[in-house]
Amino acid sequence: MKSGEPTSTASRPAETDADPSLGALLRWWRERALLTQEQLADRAGLNVRTIRRLENQELRKPRATSTLLLAEALGLTDEERAILAVASRGPSRVPPKGCGRRDLPVARNVPGRPSAGAELPTEWGRVLAGLTRNGEARQRAAISIEGMAGVGKTALAVHAAHRLAPRFPDGQLFVDLRGHSRKSAPVDPGAVLTRLLGALGVPEARVPRHVDDRAALYRDVLAYRRVLIVLDDAAGEEQVRPLLPGGGNSQAIVTGRRRISGLDHVWTVPLNVLPVYDAVTLFTCTAGADRIGDAPADVLTAIVERCGLLPLAVRVAALRLRTHSTWTTRHLLDRLNTDGPTGFQAGGESVAAALDLSYLRLPADQRRAYRVLGSQTSGDFGIAAATTLLEAPTARARWLLDRLMDAHLLMEPVPFRYRFHVLVREHASAVARRYPTDSVFANPPD
Repeated sequence: MKSGEPTSTASRPAETDADPSLGALLRWWRERALLTQEQLADRAGLNVRTIRRLENQELRKPRATSTLLLAEALGLTDEERAILAVASRGPSRVPPKGCGRRDLPVARNVPGRPSAGAELPTEWGRVLAGLTRNGEARQRAAISIEGMAGVGKTALAVHAAHRLAPRFPDGQLFVDLRGHSRKSAPVDPGAVLTRLLGALGVPEARVPRHVDDRAALYRDVLAYRRVLIVLDDAAGEEQVRPLLPGGGNSQAIVTGRRRISGLDHVWTVPLNVLPVYDAVTLFTCTAGADRIGDAPADVLTAIVERCGLLPLAVRVAALRLRTHSTWTTRHLLDRLNTDGPTGFQAGGESVAAALDLSYLRLPADQRRAYRVLGSQTSGDFGIAAATTLLEAPTARARWLLDRLMDAHLLMEPVPFRYRFHVLVREHASAVARRYPTDSVFANPPD
């Protein structure tokens, strides 16, 4: 028998091995392909001495180009290519217990689908269809669902996670990054990495101390699994960057009120307010058909339009109707017209509180721009009006407008024309009246 000739009884590396070596993996794949070391070297365009050194563990970290050539020559699957890539980085990062997924923990902590509103809004259905069918989305490391406070980003991400679960059999993880939390600061990405690594089966003793090393280990662990990670309520790019999977088969869904434009391999999904039909459906399902009765269609339409078609405002208004048994829909509409949707609260939720948190995350100069422009404009406005109201040079005014749009507190319906959502304008006006200087929220209201 020639040196390096494959045997007829090729055996896979023992499943009990804690760290199957690169050499053992390479030898098994070569014998599976019925290739001698010389034949593999010829097919991959490498020196046969390189193959021997790899299989004998004399060369533990081959060049990236050599790894790619070997993967092509051996006809490896996507999963096997990921395993080879991990093993090529050194023995400390080789997948535990064999190269399959049978021994890996499967973590699932994504919340259940929201129960309020049994019928999924049509607009959300279109977005979900895009996420599940769009080839570009599948090829990206992350999908970013972005929009203003209360537009339904978390609910849509949860729906998407459940819809996509069959594509990610090795786990679906949910992390609240608390980018806009009244009770705590945004979560440190290093702490998130420790939690995620633990959920993925990495013992605490093996978690590196340095954040960059944790992120590298995290990407290595995900490289040979299909895991979906929902990163909810992100504060910004710096918090998200270490938490994104690498180039393997895993994917992240990120939600946030701030635009994430500086990260590669992220597919952005802007989420807007609901169409009237969807908003009425959400209102009806939340309040209950028994509370709606035979309410006129024009009254229901007026209610959701007074709520700005914003899902949070629609839901809070519906909950108020449900808890006031003597009210009719006309009573609710009268109260909305008197107090405004931002004055409504239900179960600790309110539009005002959600917008407060968006406002609090702005630097002082952007908070002033928000108060001034929100309280002194009534519809679309251009850069000239912004420059005058802000008493700033044109370039500075443009920069401030861009920052408010990044925070999804300002819209640009057509190029260079700007507009506040009706509820955002009401909030900005209320803040400007109560706190004309930037002393606002030194002690945030409850």
